[in-house]
Amino acid sequence: MENSLYIEHINTHVEEIAEYVNSFFEERKNFIRAQLIREIRKYIESPVEHYVWKSDGNKYDHSGILVEDGYVSLDQTVTDFLENEYTGGKKSTHMSGMGWSYPTYGDDLSYLTIELGSELMFAAIKNYLENSFSIVLSDQDFLKIQEECCDFDEIYDNCKASDFFLAELAIEFVGIGNLRLIDIMLNAKTHVRRYR
Repeated sequence: MENSLYIEHINTHVEEIAEYVNSFFEERKNFIRAQLIREIRKYIESPVEHYVWKSDGNKYDHSGILVEDGYVSLDQTVTDFLENEYTGGKKSTHMSGMGWSYPTYGDDLSYLTIELGSELMFAAIKNYLENSFSIVLSDQDFLKIQEECCDFDEIYDNCKASDFFLAELAIEFVGIGNLRLIDIMLNAKTHVRRYR
């Protein structure tokens, strides 16, 4: 019964809660930055193959192929690396004439940023409810509220969490897009200590 009160409050205060979520993200910007730097560092800890896309001459399928072409330059920025460097993997597109696509490191990082953005949004909404109603919600009760509110889709669409669908926007939020990969490697120990 009490949950219905919280659900109604959420549904009638979407903009206010979205603003609260945004401030929650701002307060945790250093934490988010550290998580993203840590993940990017994992990609480049050892020499990383650089791939270029080439046409394979197949007139029925324009997927082409990836060809190894040396190693990824650590002198490039995080943004350039995420947008332009292929991981070397491929996935089926289920599209006629374009059977394969080749993910970039940005595509790969987006799996983490989507999860991170959602987790932070859920934590912020739970925090908002607990502060607003002076309560402590169990994980089970919060999950029920989340289900009744369709995973807070309306809040998601109006807050910073939706930007985290793309790694590039998460990188922009924390301001590390212009960092060079070599700087991330050289400052690895500093970043780990500072954000633990």
